[in-house]
Amino acid sequence: VNEIITNKVAITIDAAKLLSKALGPSPQFWINADTNYRLRIKIKIENKKEKEVGLKAVILKHMPIREMIKKGWLLDYKKIADLENGVKKFWNMKRIDFSFMDKAELPIFRKSNAYYQYNTYYALCWYEMAKKCAKKYSVSKYTKENLYDLAQNISEFTVKDNGIEDFLNKLNNIGIKFFMLSHLSKTYLDGASFYDNGNPVIVYSGRYNRTDNFWFTIVHEIAHILMHLKKGGYFLDNLNSLETKVEKEADSFASKMLKVKKILKYFKYRMRYISETQVRQCAEQLNIDPAIVVGALQYYGELSRKNLNRFKKPVMDLIPEKYFVEKIC
Repeated sequence: VNEIITNKVAITIDAAKLLSKALGPSPQFWINADTNYRLRIKIKIENKKEKEVGLKAVILKHMPIREMIKKGWLLDYKKIADLENGVKKFWNMKRIDFSFMDKAELPIFRKSNAYYQYNTYYALCWYEMAKKCAKKYSVSKYTKENLYDLAQNISEFTVKDNGIEDFLNKLNNIGIKFFMLSHLSKTYLDGASFYDNGNPVIVYSGRYNRTDNFWFTIVHEIAHILMHLKKGGYFLDNLNSLETKVEKEADSFASKMLKVKKILKYFKYRMRYISETQVRQCAEQLNIDPAIVVGALQYYGELSRKNLNRFKKPVMDLIPEKYFVEKIC
């Protein structure tokens, strides 16, 4: 009887007969009672498993969980309940509900086959992490005039020794939060800009580890801050897909600050073959990084993307460690 009560054994036919004699009613009653009990337990377990499988499927649809765990954005889990709690904490939600993602306005990068796997949900995950990371940095009070003045002189920083470090320190001094947050797969994001309280934030993803990509991304986000960004708003940018009016305006501003028109004009009446010497001479005349010259020529189809890439230095080596938010967390 003790083993039956503690669910260590089922009620056998012999046990049902003994129970019937001792307690009544019929042996069939005890057999039916035990069968119904075990059926309820099995259904409960199966329902729980089905619920867990369904919950996990919903989470995995909206979040690249394994990649986020690998980056340290989420804790690893053994039970679905641990995953659920981690996701709730990440989004600061009381229950799992991703309906807000479908309402969010985000660019859809369908310009070419290169972006056919673009995932809006993953982009929002990256943005949410960026917002969390922005809280870890404190900077001076922001003034729009100082940012505009800094943007006007940005080309000088591209050619200075330690120019990237000096420029990022200047950004902090005028109230701009900057940090590097590694990109997520299927997001195709180069950078982002948004507000954290009263301070604008610029995030660089390092999707392309190149100095030219760094400068174009940073100036593009500065353009958004100066021209378009409002508190509560945000921009998530792929520099290879700038199709809206706002993005084209930011691109135009960045091109002006980085002297793209002057670069194209320099090579307009020259021979089709562009040499390393010509790139150096153009960069010296315009006082700008040769990598930007090459990047501009490649972007506008004046130079093959395979040529002269030796000018493009890895930018990660030039950004101080304090700006790599995943390293300092």
